[in-house]
Amino acid sequence: MGLGLFLGMISRGVVADDRGKTFLLIMDAPTQPASTWSWELLKRSQRMDAVVENLRASFALPQSLTIHFSDGEGPSYDPKRTEITLPYSFVANVARHLSNAPPLEGNTALQADTLDVVEWVLYHELAHAFIHLYDLPVLGREEDAADALATFLVIELVENGGHIALTAADLLAHIAPYQHDDAFWSEHTLDQQRFSQVVCWVYGSDTTQFAPLAKSGTIPRHRAQRCPDAFMLMAEGWWRLLDRFIKSA
Repeated sequence: MGLGLFLGMISRGVVADDRGKTFLLIMDAPTQPASTWSWELLKRSQRMDAVVENLRASFALPQSLTIHFSDGEGPSYDPKRTEITLPYSFVANVARHLSNAPPLEGNTALQADTLDVVEWVLYHELAHAFIHLYDLPVLGREEDAADALATFLVIELVENGGHIALTAADLLAHIAPYQHDDAFWSEHTLDQQRFSQVVCWVYGSDTTQFAPLAKSGTIPRHRAQRCPDAFMLMAEGWWRLLDRFIKSA
């Protein structure tokens, strides 16, 4: 389902008097040599610029929201500063998790996959921002809600968004074996469960395009049958919550 259909299916209310309130992108020049690769990848690809332009065209905000790449800590959303922080070290760590065969230079497939994961994580943090800025209700874990909204947004707003979400899910599956016992106390669901849920939503969003997920056994048959309903339940919930904040086409 494309953005045009997404916008057409819901009422097109807009946050009152949103003039001058927008999404801002800041990419600090790195202060540490280890951050240079990540900074250059982000600047060269212009991927995050495209994400921000898409968000500006799609959502009205009650106050400006900054998306900040830097040498700081994160990923995180700071409600006091109304700022999403994504550190260059996180970008580099994603690349290392995705590849067991450095170097990172010149590996275009790895770079594309890294950008996919970073984009999905940006949408995950954006979910936390939307929950705060739009005063959205959350039933259950906020982190689970953020996974759902990240997957929903990337599918609805981005061409080939389902594949972006699957790349992020693959990373969750990759790091799952390294979780310690204290992961049961985390605000996040276990990474293997997060992987399974994201894959199910993606498959449920388009069972024809993503049929190999079921045919290969990545999703068990009994679960695959329920994934379309799971996606629609999740998507309809977010449509109802976000419809007031969508900009008119």
